Amino acid sequence: MNPALRNMLVAVGVFTLGGVGVYVFTPQPATRSMLELRDAGILEGQPLVIECPERLTNQTKRRINVNQPGLLRPSQSYAHVARTARCWNPDGGVCFRATDGGARMDDLVGELIIPSLRRNLVGVDLDASVGLDDDGGDSEDVDDSFQYRNDACDIFGCAQYDNLIDAGLRSNPFSNRYCNALNRLSLVPSPCMIPDGRLADGGWLDDAPEGTIDCRFTGPYGLADGGARWRGVNVGPREYAVGSQCLPCECSVVSGDLPSEWL
Repeated sequence: MNPALRNMLVAVGVFTLGGVGVYVFTPQPATRSMLELRDAGILEGQPLVIECPERLTNQTKRRINVNQPGLLRPSQSYAHVARTARCWNPDGGVCFRATDGGARMDDLVGELIIPSLRRNLVGVDLDASVGLDDDGGDSEDVDDSFQYRNDACDIFGCAQYDNLIDAGLRSNPFSNRYCNALNRLSLVPSPCMIPDGRLADGGWLDDAPEGTIDCRFTGPYGLADGGARWRGVNVGPREYAVGSQCLPCECSVVSGDLPSEWL
């Protein structure tokens, strides 16, 4: 990474990616433009996609809702978010090699820039509407979400991520390939759903009779005639969930064990 580009950045911490620590940076001040980053040489870095569990801010929600309306619940505070990034290997070459099992990093500590993130939004007019981010993907819309688990992120090569999108395992709300621009972010839908068993006193309904909660499952989890079946307050794959009272969650969640941050 050249000195001109480094002077435009602020370090936000060390993330564990593929078992290796990577220094992560974001541009600062908040008004730093994508054109300035391009002129400083950010395109020389290896293009990648990073997915992290994030504690959402209102600005991040605004950006997601522009391109993926209806996917966020009004009160949702935590989500997995995908962002385009650029990475530098201190010894030259690429930071990550795409493999069958994911992206594996060389035995080096790399430096990764997430252009869409800012440490703070000083100088950004938060009352202004967020513009469409599909103007080539280099809009000046930025946000200040927080990666609250620096050890829970995944990194993907661009071709690898495009393959996931083509297979229907990820979404791309943009008109061209996901890595084609610097300033991209999108919500990663939680892979599973669970009937909404929340109780008014803050507890969780471990079980409920059929008809109590509008959330059933089809396909291999459905009825023999293809209809949706009630499976109790249990997790099932998102693609088979139907009903107005299904909550997104991780597939490892079991009945009564839905983490509060996903509510």
